[in-house]
Amino acid sequence: MTITETSAPAVAEEQDVIELSPFQRSSLGAGDRRMTLRVRVPAASATGLRDALTSAVAAAPVLTSDRVRMAGLRVPRQRSAGVGSWHTSEAGTLHMAAGTMNMMIESSWDGPVLTVSCDTLFADTASLTLLLAETSRYLVGANAGLEPQLDFLTVARQHCAMVRDGELQEEEIFWAGRRQLVGSREVTLADAVPGVDARLEDGPVSVTRTVSQDHVKRLLAVAGDAGCTVEEVAYLALDTVVRRLGLAPHALGLRCDARELMGLPNLIGPLTQTVPAGWRLDLSGSAMTALLDRRKERENTADMLGGPAFLADSPRPALVFDRAGVPEMPAGWYLDSWSYPADGGAALSLRISGATWQLHVEGLGEIGPGRAQVLLSLWSGLLEDLVNRPDEPLGSLRLLPPGEAESVARELASRSRTPAIRRMTETLLERIRSTPTAPACRQAERIWTYGQLGARAASLCAALPVAGDGSVVAILAEHEFDMLAAEIAALWRGAAFLPLSPQEPAARLTDALEKAEAAVVLTGVGAPSVPLPPGCRTIAMADVADDDSVLGEPVVVDDASPAYLLRTSGSTGVPKLVAVSRHSLDNYLTWASDALLEDCAQVPVLSSPIFDASLKQTLGVLHRGGCVWLLAADRLDLSAVRAELAAEDRPITVNCVPSYISALLDDRGAASSAPEDAAATLHISRFLLGGEALDEKLTRRIWQQFPEADIWNLYGPTETTATATAGRLEPGAGIHVGRPVAGARVAIVDASGEVVPPGVLGEVVITGPGLANGYLNGHEEPSPFVQLSVSERELPAYRTGDLGHLDEAGMLHIAGRRDSQVKLNGWRIDLREIERAAQRSDEVRDAVVVLDRTGTEPSLRAFVTGTAEANAVLAEMRDILPAPMVPASVTVLSRFPTTVTGKVDRRALLDAVTAGTEASPNDYDPEELLVATTWRELVGHGWPRPDDEFFAAGGHSLLLARLVNVLRAQGHEHLSLRQVVRRPTVASVAALIRAGRIA
Repeated sequence: MTITETSAPAVAEEQDVIELSPFQRSSLGAGDRRMTLRVRVPAASATGLRDALTSAVAAAPVLTSDRVRMAGLRVPRQRSAGVGSWHTSEAGTLHMAAGTMNMMIESSWDGPVLTVSCDTLFADTASLTLLLAETSRYLVGANAGLEPQLDFLTVARQHCAMVRDGELQEEEIFWAGRRQLVGSREVTLADAVPGVDARLEDGPVSVTRTVSQDHVKRLLAVAGDAGCTVEEVAYLALDTVVRRLGLAPHALGLRCDARELMGLPNLIGPLTQTVPAGWRLDLSGSAMTALLDRRKERENTADMLGGPAFLADSPRPALVFDRAGVPEMPAGWYLDSWSYPADGGAALSLRISGATWQLHVEGLGEIGPGRAQVLLSLWSGLLEDLVNRPDEPLGSLRLLPPGEAESVARELASRSRTPAIRRMTETLLERIRSTPTAPACRQAERIWTYGQLGARAASLCAALPVAGDGSVVAILAEHEFDMLAAEIAALWRGAAFLPLSPQEPAARLTDALEKAEAAVVLTGVGAPSVPLPPGCRTIAMADVADDDSVLGEPVVVDDASPAYLLRTSGSTGVPKLVAVSRHSLDNYLTWASDALLEDCAQVPVLSSPIFDASLKQTLGVLHRGGCVWLLAADRLDLSAVRAELAAEDRPITVNCVPSYISALLDDRGAASSAPEDAAATLHISRFLLGGEALDEKLTRRIWQQFPEADIWNLYGPTETTATATAGRLEPGAGIHVGRPVAGARVAIVDASGEVVPPGVLGEVVITGPGLANGYLNGHEEPSPFVQLSVSERELPAYRTGDLGHLDEAGMLHIAGRRDSQVKLNGWRIDLREIERAAQRSDEVRDAVVVLDRTGTEPSLRAFVTGTAEANAVLAEMRDILPAPMVPASVTVLSRFPTTVTGKVDRRALLDAVTAGTEASPNDYDPEELLVATTWRELVGHGWPRPDDEFFAAGGHSLLLARLVNVLRAQGHEHLSLRQVVRRPTVASVAALIRAGRIA
């Protein structure tokens, strides 16, 4: 780009209306932004400074320009107002306003203080540097013989002519490509840093951090070795932070000066341009490599300045790095403050003033003080590590400054001030011996005392062929008194217990027994026959006679030995067995019994024995010395459960997943058990909810019905012993999962495993005494059990795969999963495990499973390619997977649709599930129409065919319970959930209704 130097235009021409240059036009959509400078001039008088400043401004008429809107013109224009008159206030302050420029000179004890403010359409950092230099020359009388300077308004004319003549076509093409990237939808800064105060200030938010002299030397050394400027090193550090936060490359822009390109280094005017960089960055490479590789990209960007980097309505980067920093000060002048904000985001710069080097963040729009501080902390921390380790991968550099990292390390390594851990075996044995007649367990009218519980556990102990050798005792039963005694017996013999559910497929049960290398399976009432692996035997607990045995001292085992095993889906899609130590169990039960289980409250056992929440409802109650409440009703029969809970006249603590309590409180389900408001008959004082996401809609509903009740939100993977954080919610305060409990410690890390500060979204990592021993007889690659490195300390930890952030109050907020796992009706489901099950068929070539949220209730949809038949694949999956993991449908496709990037288009897959096979209401008889209408209201997805199975249509066990309750409320009280669940189709349920009428 070449601009011809000419003499300054005549004053008459200066008053002409001039078209805005491309530089100015690219800033039109950036909003009203003003740069403001405050500087002290000790060696001058106020009047002398005024006169010198007047002469300097007169030589640069663009500084006193303003935008001009003229009817009928599509191109924005500008016009210089000329130098205005100075006015003196009553306080003696000098003021002058001309165009968008405002100047003020105040007197102080060490000389005048000058404040200059101007619209960024007419000036930039370099402009004010040149203005101050000219003013300084006039102050010392160096104005004689000054040659006329080229005026920016003349440059604007020539620059606009170049655009009209097509001379900037290459630049237009270049920036058009960059703008398309900026306009794409990506993670925003608000997404990446959601947990800090984002309140806006009246003016820009400004935060600064000083770079130590030691790091200044290192920064200079790195820049020298790479052959670049220190600003480019600072920009690389900032770009690395942006990528590590998950933002796209184009979220970060550059503020570039075109004076060198145009050959006009001394021209006052807006020749600075914000451009989208979008440069490549390999986080596996080092800083030195990146700085050398970017040289060509820097040159290309500089060559294209002047073109339309942004149009008036173009999206702009959330963050802008300003290479210029601060205006240079004439000798003896001192900078007090400098503001040059970026629109809608933050302007970041390395500010060098004498020996002081500072990183600066100035925010507008969504950048409140909290986010500005977080950005500054991350940028400062990574830059310090970068200059110390320039040859290390960018992705492994630390994000926290050393002081903050050490504080985090101390907190993570500290021991919590929790009460002394009480061993479950010691506590229970003392209770059995001291109060043998106290109730320990009840079901309907039956009550078992602590003495009876001890005696039954002793009988089962005698029948177990294991003793303190790390053996595994599997317990195949639903919640019953014998199951409770069996868990105690296993612990007493030094073994680990593995709870199994009779509702699981036989193949899954056998797989668990094989992986656990179980020595024995204790079976309860109605347990199915399961193929046993070699070396495993079955003992029916009903066949073990009571012999008045007395429970003696438990076998002494190491605290690190496993107490129990539970299954969970690992990151590879293969079910894993998690081994939880005795110390972790005792620590958890001590906390749960003290913090969550009130003395007088009754805790019904509502969770399946294969969920770790059931430990709190059974062993936790015993640990506190209470009475375990085994429901007489099937826990999925919501009407019966409600009736049983309503009969309790003491306060109730309910512990379950949110979807269960939602169904339990459902008004339609209540109609069959009570004509009045169902909640009025329940005495729930505390809700302990966890296992899946809790939403504000449900909490509002609970508080409307139970205004005095406590709602606790619990969070913790199986690998961290059931609960790692817990929080009591307050109306209107939003949803969180509280603070760490039971000695746990929580950190948030980025994709590289480096700890990020509070407010930043990342992966939740948990450490502390609840950490499981790991996976039994199986390995994850890479394992989520890691060594967390913080400030040269190594801490054993578990990477949960959950995304979350810590807010300013230290509360943890969960925001979904990083991997393919989802939470559905309390189940932690790995979609890859379901895909692997679908691929077991020889006729299935590939499989993809998608969570479908388009219906009334979320459901799983499987899509396969190959020659398989959909129903056959679905039937095979039912034989392998538990019911909550069986997809609602299987769709066979010739190939999977893909996005433009080649990835499977999951939205397009859901579109493939059509209503083409939907039934017509005219095809039903009256009973089928009744069932189908209720079914459709609950599940959605159109009218079901008579032979469609409820679970395959997107329903689940709680919805089926609702279906039965609604039909009961309509006069079909004889319907039994146990009958319906055997084969829940429209036709079969309708047949049960007809049979009941005949009976």
